[in-house]
Formats: sequence, structure tokens, C-alpha cells
Amino acid sequence: MTVRRGVLAYPFSLAAILIFTGLLVFALWRLWSTEAALRTQAGDNMLWAIAQAQVATQQLDITLAQERLEEADADALALRYDVLLSRLTLLEDGPQRRYLADLGHFETIHALAERVYARENAFLSAGVRAGDAGEPLHELLAELAREIGRAANRAMVAQWNETGAQLDKQHGAIMQVIATVIVILAIGAFISWRMLAAVHAEQRAQMSLLREQEIREAYRSFVALVSHQFRTPLSVIDASMQRILRAGDLMPRAEIRQRAGRVRETVKGLTDLMQATLDSMKLEAGRIEVKKTECDIAAELETARKRQLDASPGRTIHVDTGSEVPARITTDALLFQQIVGNLLANALIYSPQTEPVTVRVRADSSRIRIAVEDRGIGIPEEEKDRLFQPFFRASTAAKVNGVGMGLHLSRRLARMLGGDLTFESRQGFGSTFTLALSL
Repeated sequence: MTVRRGVLAYPFSLAAILIFTGLLVFALWRLWSTEAALRTQAGDNMLWAIAQAQVATQQLDITLAQERLEEADADALALRYDVLLSRLTLLEDGPQRRYLADLGHFETIHALAERVYARENAFLSAGVRAGDAGEPLHELLAELAREIGRAANRAMVAQWNETGAQLDKQHGAIMQVIATVIVILAIGAFISWRMLAAVHAEQRAQMSLLREQEIREAYRSFVALVSHQFRTPLSVIDASMQRILRAGDLMPRAEIRQRAGRVRETVKGLTDLMQATLDSMKLEAGRIEVKKTECDIAAELETARKRQLDASPGRTIHVDTGSEVPARITTDALLFQQIVGNLLANALIYSPQTEPVTVRVRADSSRIRIAVEDRGIGIPEEEKDRLFQPFFRASTAAKVNGVGMGLHLSRRLARMLGGDLTFESRQGFGSTFTLALSL
């Protein structure tokens, strides 16, 4: 469960980092688009009011001319005049007045407006029907329009200057925010890296702890096994030697030969135990190197077969090779021999003397499979999951000499060669171990 949590921490951490980064990038994009939008905003109520006053002045002048030509009536003239009065009143009131004063145009516009107010009757009666007593209305309106136009131009320049200053200030503020977000991104990236490193370190620690527990369990099993495997053979050797020493010259030569043979078998068992232990230590330390070359599959199998028959005379090993099997494969011949030899030795040990062992070789487009079949004692169903663990021996093999390392080493070597070792077994019916290698 602890290892699973460590493994799941990676995708959850990565998802959190992606969400965090996505939100910050989105914030950057929104800030940048807002800054661009601010630069496109233009206009101001003040500029609009001045422009409207200029338009109203020009429209009154046009309507005045039309009325004289009898193309406009008195109502249209009164309407245009009222509009001009409302626009002038707007300019002379509140913030507009202060704004015009700052521009230096209020006094002039105010004086012209007063002259317009003073000629109200003349405007409404079209200059007392074109008599234009006193100052001509057209010239008064033209002068007012020119002054308002000059004020509008200066207001526009001032507005653009002010807007530019505001935009520069806003741009600076936004750039500061963007810089802050970039710093946050950098800090977030650093924190994310540290978090992933911590998760990775925790996972490695958990895996190391699990590995240590496995090694500790294997060590306990090894100690128990060695204690049993060494004590019994040494007892046999000691008993045989004591018997020979006590009997002296009185012991028949045949009995001496028999006891010497038993001692040799016992010593061989101890040697096998030490060799298996050394092989396991080399494998764990990574001192076994894979050296692949082209090998004749039939010749390698025949070599392994003869070696086992030499060690177990009187036994039978059949080799059945399919026609689809290639003549040569690329692998490490030494490790291949060790795996196949181990499987054949186990098949001979755990099956009756009268039963043959069969090696079936088959291949497809990508893999070659070497299955070693025996008709031996088989493996209990509840013990199958532990079969490849170091120093494990099935309960059905309690009466057979062994150290429980052969299958563990064989599977590890098979995987070093880029393949795998699997098995099928039924208790009381035998087992089939299959070595699969890539072609």
C-alpha cells in the first residue's frame, strides 16, 4: 500500500503542477490582453462636450442660412439655437469650465457665448429677417466655431498626452504584475521540481525499505536452509568417518567404497549450495555480464542434454524441435546453458527414475520457446506464487536435496537475456517450465 501511494503521487503531483502552470499562464494572457485593450481605449466626456458645442454652432449657422433662403422654418431655427445654448451652458459649467480654463480658452469662448446670448432675438428672427442689425450673425457663429475648434484641438492633444501618461503608468503596473507572475512561475517550477524530487526520493526509500525487508526475509530463509543443509551433510560425513576409523582394517573394502561414495555425494551437495549462494551474490551485485553471440540452438540443447545424462546415467531426455525453429539464435551461450541445464536437472530430480523428460522447442515470428516437461511431483497450487523466490522450496520437495536457488537464478538470467521463464504445474502430474527468448 505504501509503494502504491508513492507511485500514485507522481500523476497527482504532475496534475497539480499542470493546473498551477495553466492558471498562471491564463492570468498572464489576461493581463496582456487587458493592457492591449487599454491602449485602444480613447475619448473622454470633455472632448465629446467641446466637439458637440462646435457641431451645434455649425448647425445653427447652416439652419440660419437655410431659413433666409426659406428652406427652413422658425421652429427649426429655434431648435438649433436651443441646442447651441445647452452645449454652451455645458461648457461653462463645472469641470468643463475648469478644463477650458486650463486650456486657456474659457474666457474667449465665454465672451463669444455672451455675445450670442445678447443676439438671441436676432438669431430667432433670422437676423431680423436678414437685416443683421449690428454684428452679422454668421461671422459671430464662425468665430465661435473657430474658437471651439481650437479648444477641441488642444483638448485632443491634452487628452492624448494624458491618456498616454496613464497608459504608460498602467503599462508599468501591468508589467510589474507580469514580472511578479513570472517570478511566481519560476518559484512554482522550483517548488514543483523539489516536490517531484521529494516524491521520487520517498518512493526510492520505500522501494529500498521493501527491498531490505525482502533481503532480510531471504536472509532468514537462507540461514535456516544453510543450518539444515550443512548440519545434515556434516553429520553424515562425520558418522561415516567415525565408522571407518573405529573399524580400521576390519571394515570390508566394499563398505569403505560405499561410505566414501556417500561422503562424496554429501560434499557435492555442499559445493552446490555454496555455488548457488555465490551465483546469487554475483547476480545481486550486477557482476554477471551478458555477452550475446550467434548460437546453434540444436547444438546448445544437445550439449545441455549430454551433460545432464552424464550426471544421471540411465535417464531419458527427448528433444522435440519444430520445423519453424530457426537454426541459430543470438544469445549468451553460457547463460543459456545454465538456464536449460538447471531446468533439466530439476526435471530429472523431481520426476521418477523411469519417467522421461521432454524438451519441446517451438518458435513464432518474434520468440523461441523451450519447454521442459517432467512427470514428477508437481507444485501445490497455494505455493506457486512463491516458486521463484530465493531459497524457497515447495513442500512436495522436502525429501529431495536442493537449496531453492536454481529457479530464482534461472528466471533472473532469462530476463537479463531479454526473455522470461514461466511454468505450469499440477501436483502429482508434473510440471512444464518454459524459457521464452526473443529472436
